[in-house]
Amino acid sequence: MPQITFLHPDGKSGEVPRNVTILEAAELLGFPLTHDCGGNASCTTCRVEVQSGSDRLSEIDFDEQDLLDREGLSEPWHRLGCQARVMGDVVVRVPLHKWERPSEAASVQIVDQSCNLI
Repeated sequence: MPQITFLHPDGKSGEVPRNVTILEAAELLGFPLTHDCGGNASCTTCRVEVQSGSDRLSEIDFDEQDLLDREGLSEPWHRLGCQARVMGDVVVRVPLHKWERPSEAASVQIVDQSCNLI
């Protein structure tokens, strides 16, 4: 089985079945790769930067390339996690700016709301 590595402070690494998408691989490994459109190739939030193994991913199709081009992400190392299929070992970097963590104030508000319901 292919090995995939997600380079990110919360990154994961592990073996995944051949032919799963990078997004599916992330989900299998418990790595929350952002995908606002639900993995339908209509946004670029699941974009990753391939560090090694680009030749071990499925070929980029017209729709994926078109979306990347429209977002100014034309470099060959950019791929959409929902479209690129893992055929062998690969290492991808997940850009940090796409990750949003809840602020401490928001977390406290959620806890307060749940306590009020009890």
